[in-house]
Amino acid sequence: MYTVVDLFAGCGGGSMGFRKAGFAPVAAVEIDDLAAAAYEANLGLRPIVRDIRDVSLDDLRAAGVVPGELTLLFGCPPCQSFTVLRRGQDASAYDRRRNDLIYEYLRMVRELRPRHLAFENVPGLVTGRWSSYFEVFRKMLADLEYKAVSHVVDAADYGVPQRRKRVLVVASRVAEPQLPPATHHAPDALPMPGQRLHLTVREAIGALRPLASGQRDPDDRFHVARRHSEIALRRLRAVPEGGGRADLPDDLVLACHRDHQGHYDIYGRMWWNQVAPTLTSGCTNVTRGRFAHPEQDRAITLREAMLLQTFPSDAQLAGGVEAMALQVGNAVPSLLARRIGEQIAAMEAASRSGALSAGLLEISI
Repeated sequence: MYTVVDLFAGCGGGSMGFRKAGFAPVAAVEIDDLAAAAYEANLGLRPIVRDIRDVSLDDLRAAGVVPGELTLLFGCPPCQSFTVLRRGQDASAYDRRRNDLIYEYLRMVRELRPRHLAFENVPGLVTGRWSSYFEVFRKMLADLEYKAVSHVVDAADYGVPQRRKRVLVVASRVAEPQLPPATHHAPDALPMPGQRLHLTVREAIGALRPLASGQRDPDDRFHVARRHSEIALRRLRAVPEGGGRADLPDDLVLACHRDHQGHYDIYGRMWWNQVAPTLTSGCTNVTRGRFAHPEQDRAITLREAMLLQTFPSDAQLAGGVEAMALQVGNAVPSLLARRIGEQIAAMEAASRSGALSAGLLEISI
């Protein structure tokens, strides 16, 4: 059985995917109590609920992690400071402290000496003013004798019905690292052999029970529609599939938007026959992005968000609606993690096969 430690684990979106790829989570670190409770419900493992800066090697040993024997160390440090939405803003001490969490990930690499590692973050980490962090990150990996490959990938290319671009790093000290091959392609792209079209919003959520504002599915505690005000409902009725605030008639335009350029996804509807936009912590709030249902006059539900994040059907969340939306929006899509895990498993199998072959050669000589 392959083993994984999940840092910044959230509610377990990544770990649930790794488990599908044949990995056993042996430890996790998560600072938020509610997200940790959801992780425990999903994986049957209680995370270390602490700031990663305060987590020691002894803590991980006590959780059952054996340095040098761990198959995979995975981490996605909080990425809000790196996001392109913050370009042009001054870097605060808070930003810099959050950005330094990538070095905490490297500390764990140095102390645990995993055979392989994977690291995921927003593309803003490799562009603009934050690129220096990434360059130092890569150099420190090399200093620790890990070979690494990296690329900005889109989760939609791995079967996730959502456009979610992330820089993905795969590294190893025992095998040649490789990124997982794309399994899906965009409609306007030339497919490679065996690839399928991107999954769409309709394929992901189209079979769910229709809901009006404030309604709930009696058979699904996560399929509950947010209750919208009458003015919000009037705005939603005025927006067509794929539209947004630019489609609102003058009498329904928010005062703060009258002379504002940008943020056109507010009150935006998804398209049925395209992938969803990137889900964020506000993924069930139409004032936070293109999070309105393609057809029904409401924001998407937690269940719909969970399906767009490819969570297993029995996945759990914890806390109130806002806390649960935060858990879903911040998660690594489970199917993306599964594809990463499958690639790591292939690398591990190749490394063991190579070691066995070398041993046989030595014996024969």
